Amino acid sequence: MANMQKLKADNLVGLGNHDQRRTQHHKNADIDVDRSGLNYDLVAGRTNHFKTDIEAYINKHKTSQRAVRKDAVLVNEMNGLFRTIAIFLLI
Repeated sequence: MANMQKLKADNLVGLGNHDQRRTQHHKNADIDVDRSGLNYDLVAGRTNHFKTDIEAYINKHKTSQRAVRKDAVLVNEMNGLFRTIAIFLLI
């Protein structure tokens, strides 16, 4: 079972808040927020702001000098049975 979702810049703030569990309202009643401190990132040197990190990654790796479109899809998020994976798309 998997779900794929395209996300634009406007969606990244909400995605970051959701993944970092910054709110007290969770749809899943089984979430133990006391264990959220045990979460870790596999990529070092990131801030806690998805939008900032993703825009910096894209600007660093893009091959064109053109600006990224305001309505561009920046992330393709895939939710699977075991974990959430955010795949960074190069523009």
